[in-house]
Amino acid sequence: MTHSNHRLGSPEELLRDWIIFNTDARPLDPKRHERYMQILTAHNPVCLACRRIEKDKTTRYRYVKGWEETKDAAKLPYSTLVEIGDLRDIKWGSAVYTNKKDVEAVVRELKEADLGISVVVSGLLGGVRSACEAAGFEPHTVNMSAGTYGRLELLPEARILEITSMCGHHMVSPYLVAHMAREVRARRLTLTDASMEMARQCTCNFFNVERCQELLQRLAEG
Repeated sequence: MTHSNHRLGSPEELLRDWIIFNTDARPLDPKRHERYMQILTAHNPVCLACRRIEKDKTTRYRYVKGWEETKDAAKLPYSTLVEIGDLRDIKWGSAVYTNKKDVEAVVRELKEADLGISVVVSGLLGGVRSACEAAGFEPHTVNMSAGTYGRLELLPEARILEITSMCGHHMVSPYLVAHMAREVRARRLTLTDASMEMARQCTCNFFNVERCQELLQRLAEG
C-alpha cells in the first residue's frame, strides 16, 4: 500500500504527520479489529476511519478533528471518536497522528496485543524505525517514495503540493487549495473551516487537518 507514501514537506513538518492503517489477506475475528480500533482511537488521532460490515453491507465511518455535523459529506458522514469506538464488526481502520509519542504508544500496544493484523506505519523512515525498535521489533517491509519524475513544470507549486499530497488519492484539487488560501487571506473563512472543506474531499481520510492549517496559514500570508 503506497497511497500514504508521497507526502511532501520538510523533515521538521513531516515529524507531525503520521498514518497508521491495516490491510488483511484473509478474514479475521471481528473482536481483533475492535481491539485494533480501540488502540487507534485512544491516542489522540486527528483523523480516524473504519469500515463496518453488517449483513453483507459495508459502511464507512470517519472522524476528523474539528469537524461538525453541519459539514457532513453525504457519502462519508461525520462520526465522533466515541461512536467509532463503540462499533462492532469492523474490518479495516486508519488513523492520522501529529505526535511521534502517540505513534510510539500505538505501535507498542499493537505489538503487545498481537492481533495478527498486518499494520502499515507511514512517516519518516527514521521515526518509523525507532518507534518499532522501541516496541521491540524491526519493520517487516519498507516502502520508500522515489520522488516525482517527468514534466515537473506542469505541477502546482510546492506549497500547494504539500497540502494536496496529504490525500492519498490526490482528491484535493490544487485549485481548491489556492481558493481556500484566498478566502483565508480575505478573512471570509477561518483556517479551521478552510481545512475542513479540503478534508471533506479526501475519502481515504488520510488528510492531516492540523498540519493543513499550518501550511494554509503560510500560503495565505504569502
